[in-house]
Amino acid sequence: MKINAKPILLSTGIIAILFYVLHVILGGFLWKGYSHLQQPISDLTSTGAPNRDLMFLFTNIYSGFVLIFAFTFTFYEGKKHHKFVFWGSISFIVLHLISILYTFFPQDLPGNGTTFLGSMHIVVTGLIVPFTIGAPLLIGLGFIKEKKWKSFGIFSVVISIAIFIFGGMSGVFFVNKLPYFGIVERINIGFLQIWTCCLSYKLISQK
Repeated sequence: MKINAKPILLSTGIIAILFYVLHVILGGFLWKGYSHLQQPISDLTSTGAPNRDLMFLFTNIYSGFVLIFAFTFTFYEGKKHHKFVFWGSISFIVLHLISILYTFFPQDLPGNGTTFLGSMHIVVTGLIVPFTIGAPLLIGLGFIKEKKWKSFGIFSVVISIAIFIFGGMSGVFFVNKLPYFGIVERINIGFLQIWTCCLSYKLISQK
């Protein structure tokens, strides 16, 4: 019996998000005193963080699955739609390729001083920002031009705008050391994860 690999490969978007969520929940549970309200998610894999190796295992699995999804989406769907969808899918790949650099440049824990690796972590974050906003925006603008995908296209553009707004807020909260930075950052990152999960489900369920 011939197995259709396409839906299996496209489901990796959902699988990736499950590992990401597990990483956040489990990391916070195992680290006594960790605050989801105040601390960034990247603290879980920062230099000197407890359970760092275990958390890196989850983030690496996440990266592997989400890259499979990104490449599968580009290969199967990139050229079927408006050119914006293709370039958006390329941006989606670049986004997650750059994010792999976080493995080599962990964040500095607050109070431990600034290191080269920690400084590069901030640089990597800056490199990711335009692709994080651009991927759902371009894909959304492309899908809007198709009747079947229009509603998801609008949803994608809204997600892009939300990431732009909350990404900016995250920067302001971080620089000024404002309280509840963790909440703002999680909302921002959550938008991308929700969009990825919805895109994966939409592609699997399409007929």
